[in-house]
Amino acid sequence: MAGTIEAFVEKLQAEGVEAGRTEAEKIRTEAERKAAAMIQEAETRAHGILDKAAAECRVLRARTETELRLAARDTVVRLRETLTRALRYVLDKAVRDQLAEPTFLEKVLHDVIMAYVKADVAGDESVTINVAPEMREKLAAWAVSSLQAEAQGQGVMVNLVGTLKAAGFEYQVTEGTVDVTAESVVSILSELVGPELRRLLAEAGATT
Repeated sequence: MAGTIEAFVEKLQAEGVEAGRTEAEKIRTEAERKAAAMIQEAETRAHGILDKAAAECRVLRARTETELRLAARDTVVRLRETLTRALRYVLDKAVRDQLAEPTFLEKVLHDVIMAYVKADVAGDESVTINVAPEMREKLAAWAVSSLQAEAQGQGVMVNLVGTLKAAGFEYQVTEGTVDVTAESVVSILSELVGPELRRLLAEAGATT
């Protein structure tokens, strides 16, 4: 009888230990499953965060590059405008100073009138030269004593008037009026210089 009880107790103990082991294994397995699921979820979430950060980085980089290109373009445009204004200022001052010199105008007017006389005169013609009032006073004696005398010898009458509002001169012939003022000369010179300046600025803009 005693052996039977001891065997029964041993059996219960063995079954309890086995049940405990089984339960412990279940708990361990479940814990490992949950841990693996948590790790997988964490990895998925981390990949998502990294992908989002990378996408935001690409967008930010593209936006920054675009803004830099626009800023560079605007800088080149402003530089071109500044250089153009500076160029016109320099040309304007130089041209006005030159056109304000009576001796310079005397030579230019003489060459213009004589070139017209040689090219276009056929019979009696007249040329009207229009300058600023103060310049007319400076050129009056020369026009009468030199230019008119030489032109009349070729059959051309030269009239010198002083109603021009700008530095320089106009001359009127049968075909029309030719304007040689500071503004027109600067405009022509700017066009001559402009293409090379625009080319250099365009090359600078292309490298930004």
